[in-house]
Amino acid sequence: MACILVLLILLLQFLFKNKLEARWKYLLWLPVAIRLLLPWAPESSLSLYNVFSLGSIMPGIHEHMQDPPEKKSEIQELVMGSVMENSGSAARITKISVSDYASGSKQESNFWNEITSTRLLQVLVLIWLTGVLLLVAKTIYDQLRLQHALRTGRRIETPFLSDLFRETQQQLGVKRKVQFIASERMPGPAVVGFCKPAVVISPSLLMTLHKDQLQFILAHEFAHIRRWDVAVNWLLHLILILHWFNPLVWLAVHRARQDQEMACDAFALDRMSPQQNSAYGQTIIQVLEHFSVDSRQPGVAGLSATHKQMKRRLIMIKQFNKKSYRLSILGLTIILALGSVTLVNAKEKDAGSKAITASVQSAAGERQLDITYPEEFMGSKVDRELYKQEYEQAAKKAAEAAKTLTAEEKAYIDNEINRVKELVKETGDTYVIYHKYKDLNSGLDLSFWGPTNEFSSYEDYLKKASTLEGSIMQHPSNLPAGYTFSKAIIESPIEGKFINDLRAEGKKSDKPLYTKKLDWKEAATIRLKYTNGEDTLTLSKYTVDADDSKNNGFFDDDLPAHIFPKYVFWQDGSKFGYSISTSSDIGREQKIEILKAALRK
Repeated sequence: MACILVLLILLLQFLFKNKLEARWKYLLWLPVAIRLLLPWAPESSLSLYNVFSLGSIMPGIHEHMQDPPEKKSEIQELVMGSVMENSGSAARITKISVSDYASGSKQESNFWNEITSTRLLQVLVLIWLTGVLLLVAKTIYDQLRLQHALRTGRRIETPFLSDLFRETQQQLGVKRKVQFIASERMPGPAVVGFCKPAVVISPSLLMTLHKDQLQFILAHEFAHIRRWDVAVNWLLHLILILHWFNPLVWLAVHRARQDQEMACDAFALDRMSPQQNSAYGQTIIQVLEHFSVDSRQPGVAGLSATHKQMKRRLIMIKQFNKKSYRLSILGLTIILALGSVTLVNAKEKDAGSKAITASVQSAAGERQLDITYPEEFMGSKVDRELYKQEYEQAAKKAAEAAKTLTAEEKAYIDNEINRVKELVKETGDTYVIYHKYKDLNSGLDLSFWGPTNEFSSYEDYLKKASTLEGSIMQHPSNLPAGYTFSKAIIESPIEGKFINDLRAEGKKSDKPLYTKKLDWKEAATIRLKYTNGEDTLTLSKYTVDADDSKNNGFFDDDLPAHIFPKYVFWQDGSKFGYSISTSSDIGREQKIEILKAALRK
């Protein structure tokens, strides 16, 4: 975002080089500083980054860098989703297999997937930190040299020079206490310090300047003090330290320091008579040819310029107009417009738990359904792009299958789905539909219709869970400090004798759909989620297969060390297993104790 903003400002300065005054060209760099220093910005549809987004330049990079794929062990990899009818009264729960999700070349060979690995991240952070420490060390060294130069200097107390100093200070409207110091160790006139500023000038320069020339130089330095440029330079230097790896940031800071000098020229000229413009410009150029301060030092604001910039400054001084300096509608408009589109982040189209709509046909191939993307499954982020691709493929198959239906079959499917939807609305029960034509149901022969048992308060969850048979998950008494309840989910069984009987009965039926009410007393899955800032802790009860039901004890996941959340599984030889997953570094033994306290049989 900073790179885009820097290039945009350079373009604006080029396009308006003859129309923007010096101070407005300098103020154009303000959004860059704000953008690089603010850790957060609000989202807006007006954001420039909606157009120039990282995702549009390199598709898929944002998702891979923000939400790296997370593999599961001991758990079949599924993306769970809900296809919601437009009325929102009922849901068809669908499982989408992602067999190629972890093994495909897209995941294995993707550079951006590799860059998120812990080892490489550690190397990159180490390189960044090394650069930061080197720049900090150099900054400290430069400041020590600067303080030594000030200590070896002497205060100028000559009556003539002191009177001229105070006269110029008053002319520029500087009310702060400023020292006037002569030091041979400072090659050019400069302002040092922002809390207790001092104008430092070399004795050899004092010997070569006439009264008017010295006053011009002092006016420029007082302009730095009046504009708090030393503080601004420290801010720019801090940005450089943090973003030293970005060459465009170095360019931006360099150009900002150049524009700062021209803005100071304009400020000083505004306090002088128009007849002095030419003499001021000649003095500045004369001094710069022999004396110049290191513009890279953050604690210094003084005369500095390249040969190319000297030409720009002469042109600005020659064309300076007091009226244009006081107010620029064009400059103010550009700053406000630039800030409104660059100091806000791109609007996330699929952020949080908001639904993204995609065209998916209903079982009869006529109605349109909305995809409601799940925020996560089993505590892990869902790859929404893959999720959408699966649904789009399923929609195409459904459209082809719908072409083979007779008019009577289409009418029966519509009527049956509407009937089940009304039953769910009236009774709150769960119904299972067997689909003769699986392609009309995302390639699956079953769909589950019923209310979504998701709870935003623990009390509501406990009220429902207390009516169930078997074990449930409860709020653990030893939950780590700082974690608060976020949500709970209770899911009905999706396998077992009832499902086997339903399939057998559905196959014998000559109808395209066969419906049966699911009477369930014990939940197949329960999940409690707690959050502590960005950290999450999820407690789960889930159904295991026949082989896993023979296992006993606690088991860790075999995910790579950098993959989060981390799981601990607990199986007690029954048809259910239990797990705890955390995105923070909670120890294994503490996880086990929390999981034990959360289980109520």
